[in-house]
Amino acid sequence: MIMIDKQSRIPIYEQLTDGIKKEIISGCMTSNELIPSVRALSMELSINPNTVQKAYNELERRGITHSVPGVGRYVSENALNIIKQEMGSSEELLKKAVHDLKIAGYTQQEIIEKVNSFYGGVSND
Repeated sequence: MIMIDKQSRIPIYEQLTDGIKKEIISGCMTSNELIPSVRALSMELSINPNTVQKAYNELERRGITHSVPGVGRYVSENALNIIKQEMGSSEELLKKAVHDLKIAGYTQQEIIEKVNSFYGGVSND
């Protein structure tokens, strides 16, 4: 189930894209599965349909979903691989950032404290 925190500093469309990606990673949504329509999801989550459309456009741009005109939007066959690839890229960025902070003289504890302070601002729905 996708959860939206309207009080979060993270834009709602990003929370929605992250929520759909989590659904795919967990196996709740699978390849070639029809995802809810913009109208249905906006009503279910009580958010603006334009926000849902923006999230769906972003997922489609990244190849995680695809549209079939007149039918709906589906999870792409390679959606899980695309998401895992994105996660790998993020891990590499984190690895580089930790390395750079270490070189700059930060201690391991200071780096952990930095990560913990940032982690509080990340949605974990």
